[in-house]
Amino acid sequence: MKKVFILVNDPIFVYQHLLPIIDKLKYESNLYIISTYKNKFQLNFKNIKFVNVPIKREPSFIDIYAFLKFLIIRLIHNPDLCISFTPKAGLINSLTSFSGGKSYHYFTGQRWVSLTGLRKKFLKFIDKFIILCSTKIYCDSRSQARFISKELSEKKIEIFGKGSISGVNINKFNITKQKALKNLRIIDKPQSKKLLGFLENAKKDKLKIICFVGRVHKDKGIRELIDGFKLHNKKFKDSYLLVIGPNELDNLDYFKLKNLKNSLHIDFFQHINLILKFAFCLILPSYREGFGSIIIEAAASKIPIIATDIPGPKDFIKHMNNGFLIKPKNSEDIKKALNFFRENEEIIKEFSKNSFKKCSEDFSEDYVCNLFVKEILKNI
Repeated sequence: MKKVFILVNDPIFVYQHLLPIIDKLKYESNLYIISTYKNKFQLNFKNIKFVNVPIKREPSFIDIYAFLKFLIIRLIHNPDLCISFTPKAGLINSLTSFSGGKSYHYFTGQRWVSLTGLRKKFLKFIDKFIILCSTKIYCDSRSQARFISKELSEKKIEIFGKGSISGVNINKFNITKQKALKNLRIIDKPQSKKLLGFLENAKKDKLKIICFVGRVHKDKGIRELIDGFKLHNKKFKDSYLLVIGPNELDNLDYFKLKNLKNSLHIDFFQHINLILKFAFCLILPSYREGFGSIIIEAAASKIPIIATDIPGPKDFIKHMNNGFLIKPKNSEDIKKALNFFRENEEIIKEFSKNSFKKCSEDFSEDYVCNLFVKEILKNI
């Protein structure tokens, strides 16, 4: 079988996006996962080799060591294909592309979108370099592909089906609240115990959960979400904000989040399907985004969605048809969207029905993952 390297900067990306792809690829290839080692995200999968390369998200002197270590690994193992996800992994893949095997890169969003000046130019140059060194370039949404084509002058960007990295397991997310609570009680984790009372009150309709899932970072619109939720909460005092994801805010912004009334933050939670079912809505107020896997997970859970009108989310969300699009960096728009949802529950039920239908037809996990595996293996 062909030898395939999957290169990512953080194992959380594997858990969030790549597990169903890996589950199929491991039977079709000799598969290696190259990533940073983290105790709480151990990538110990049967029939898959994990190699620890310390790929930091932000620039670091350890990047030189990561590059040299991966170069040696690539020379020793001589893979047929290295496919990278995330920017730093893409750069290391490109810098070692001369050492044998094909290099593919998969874009899931551009960090430079919300930047200005020299830093933006430098990061755009890196993406152009990645494109130049890669045999194939993939992307997880059509709108993002058009954006990359325009900004980086690259036309040969491929997309699997109608977008997303690995689709969504409809049956996993379309479960009853009773079953979700039962499974949460089985999970012996402090985070799930904290959640139970919160979710049980939502089940009894004593509160409405507005859910955010993702990296808790300023580029995800967390600052605006805090301000917009405060404005909304003045009128709708039974609305609660549930923020799920690893904290990447500075101390001041995180202090504001932790001290926000009617809110709860928990770290990365693997069983997100058990929580989404209790949400009144999902909100994703990002400045930049890939396709936004959490959007189709919410759709599969039949939860109405609010997202920013940016490349990626707008590929799935059609405003006032299967969701609500807002302007990025706009807390007033967040307040208006949340108020609209609370005041028009029958309308947003139709949003959920339309989203579920679209998700089922175009974004099922088997369909998207089979396209992915067939495509990347056919030319190596």
